[in-house]
Amino acid sequence: MFKAKVFACCCFLLLTLPHVQAAEAEPSLYQYSGLFQYRNKDTAEFIEAARQTDLLTANTPVARVFRYIYVQGGQPELAQYTPWQSIESPSEADWQTLKAIDEVYYAAARSLMAGFIEQDEAKLQALKQELLITGNKVAVAQVASMLAVFYLDFKQDSLNALEELMYALPEIQANTGNDLYGLLFDKEFVLFHLFAILYDLGAYESSYQYGETYFELATKTSPQMMASSDYFLMVLLASQLGKYNEALAYADKLLVIAQREHPSAQLYALLAKVSVYARRGQPGDLQQAFQLLGLARLSSKPEDWDVVDEARMLAVNTTEAGLSRDMPAAKALLTQLKQVMAENENQFNLTDFKHVTELERFLAEFNSDSELAIKASYQLVKQERDKLLNALNNRLEKLSGGMQADIELVNFEKLKADHIAQQQVIETANLKTIIALLVMLLIATLAAWLFVQRRRIHQLAYTDPLTNAPNRRFMFNLLTKVFTKPRKGNCIALLDIDHFKKVNDTYGHQTGDEVLVKCSQIIRQRLRSTDQYCRYGGEEFLLLLKNTTVHQAKEVMDDIRAALHATSTWQSTAEEFAVSFSCGLVELSSYEDIDLAIAHCDQLLYTAKKQGRGQTILPVGAMQPA
Repeated sequence: MFKAKVFACCCFLLLTLPHVQAAEAEPSLYQYSGLFQYRNKDTAEFIEAARQTDLLTANTPVARVFRYIYVQGGQPELAQYTPWQSIESPSEADWQTLKAIDEVYYAAARSLMAGFIEQDEAKLQALKQELLITGNKVAVAQVASMLAVFYLDFKQDSLNALEELMYALPEIQANTGNDLYGLLFDKEFVLFHLFAILYDLGAYESSYQYGETYFELATKTSPQMMASSDYFLMVLLASQLGKYNEALAYADKLLVIAQREHPSAQLYALLAKVSVYARRGQPGDLQQAFQLLGLARLSSKPEDWDVVDEARMLAVNTTEAGLSRDMPAAKALLTQLKQVMAENENQFNLTDFKHVTELERFLAEFNSDSELAIKASYQLVKQERDKLLNALNNRLEKLSGGMQADIELVNFEKLKADHIAQQQVIETANLKTIIALLVMLLIATLAAWLFVQRRRIHQLAYTDPLTNAPNRRFMFNLLTKVFTKPRKGNCIALLDIDHFKKVNDTYGHQTGDEVLVKCSQIIRQRLRSTDQYCRYGGEEFLLLLKNTTVHQAKEVMDDIRAALHATSTWQSTAEEFAVSFSCGLVELSSYEDIDLAIAHCDQLLYTAKKQGRGQTILPVGAMQPA
């Protein structure tokens, strides 16, 4: 994603150079730079454009610099069209001539060479130090931007990239379309990368804030540079943060932009809007989502699809199955989608894989599949953790070389006047302080983020997402501890809501979910602090009542049943109806195994169903109350 954005930005921005008022000292500089638009095109097309300038024949420092950049960057056959048999690397004197003509453009061109072509971090750092001494902040911002891209594309190092982007942001210039300064890297470019990196690291709030700033600026200065993928990311962020109105607004803009692109981009746009409706969950939203899914289907035949089309259609079908609560089909389609992407890895970027995992987690939560939701959440946490740890390791390596860098800087400064050297030492110390504070802040942020993620995973692991009650895993852990001690006076009760399928079929699944939530609330209100319960599965709840007899426990269950039966009005339907439950109840001291106790409860529950429902059945041998 980052490489594509950089090269697209370069090509668009440098197209404007022929309109620049050339400096009298070297008008050829701006003519040569205008050839960037042909750099990666057919050689004949590039040569035809180059012949409109003296790039092929001039033996000047600036011509030598640009010939070498074009040979290394996309036109290796250029030498055969010049009087020279080979095109050698420009000398330091050539570079310094370019620097004397325009320091900012020197910074942009030389950082492009050191970063993209030579991939030499040490040269970029040296260039940055060189320009720091000149005091040209705009030129330094150019090199910092290139360093950020270098860390992202060649080292997968997000923290160092963030540092360089934040370093460049105050001084980098916004794109004005025909201004020399900031042409290669501009403020829009820096804001976009901050927005994208923070999303990849899971810092959604910060990512959304930078995204808003980027969209506000870019829509004014360079709307033609904004891709549908930028809008798609903002839709996801706004939706995940609960900003549904903003998410729908971005989704509508995305649909307009996608009309100008590949049909699969239009499909992506529709899919983004579906995710907003599905997450918001207001009346009518689900119907809107299904309508959009219908529009999202490609009209072409499967045999005409490329890999991206196939993957996105699988995403549509997966979403449709998940929203229809057909999780077996959704899981099978997800497996197929992952396989297609894995077999064609070069067609997708890391963000695409993250989107698939986000889709998996969303559908799992939508269908109350806690096990799959935990698995997907863990995968997202692992992806974000791996990126942070890799970046942190690179950041520590960079800090470990700080002393040598300082020594080299001091030696260089000794060549300057004493007062300049003293000033530079002060600036270096301030810079190191800022960097140290930034690193401390990033480490603290990482620690806090990891703590929150652990809490979230723990909650997903032991809590039912619909009723917010503890789940079966939690209860089994608790009962395991109970069975290690004397169990006299401990009872368990297994209850099942009567005719629950009829409620779902008659009033809909949303009302069925409301009945489950209400039942959970009533149970929680009527249990003591020493008791516990869980959603055992479907419409079943399992209760643990301590320090009580089976007859006292039966009174508690009768009280819960009466409270539930007294509820007859529901928010999700205008119809009035009441529900009850059947229950089996046993005392644990008679059992040596958890499974046997629960199995006996289940048999008693079945007996209660056969005898007319709406009652609690005790074991045959239980004594009658006095």
